[in-house]
Amino acid sequence: MMIEATLDSSVFVSAFVKGEEHRPTASVIIKRMFDGKLRVVTSVIVPVEVCGAIARRASPEAARKAMTQIRKWGDLKLINYSELTEDRSRESAELALSLRLKGMDAIVIQVSKEMKSPLVTFDQEMAKRARTVTTVLEPAALTSELNPDQ
Repeated sequence: MMIEATLDSSVFVSAFVKGEEHRPTASVIIKRMFDGKLRVVTSVIVPVEVCGAIARRASPEAARKAMTQIRKWGDLKLINYSELTEDRSRESAELALSLRLKGMDAIVIQVSKEMKSPLVTFDQEMAKRARTVTTVLEPAALTSELNPDQ
């Protein structure tokens, strides 16, 4: 069964950074993307946020490797990006104001809301705030939903 989900940068960061608490779950999610069981949609800003987070947590070299991989996934259409238009920027700003969100989080939540695609994030505060405007799936629930035997 194929499902669509909006992935937050936390999922990608966890998949790439050794020692991250959520790496096993994030790795399963990425595998599902490759298996054709998960259609991923996210904002064009997510790779920027992922590179910055990995450069801070691991190293600039690790961030460059992650960026190369994310670009390949985009080229293969494994990740579908939502462009940040002026209208989307305005809606994201409204979400940031009304939900008291970080700007990048508001942009990803806007994509989830617009695409009617459940948000998947390891950021519990973001998930809590997003639930008021969009569907949120816990990452572990997503892997279970894709494979009931797990």
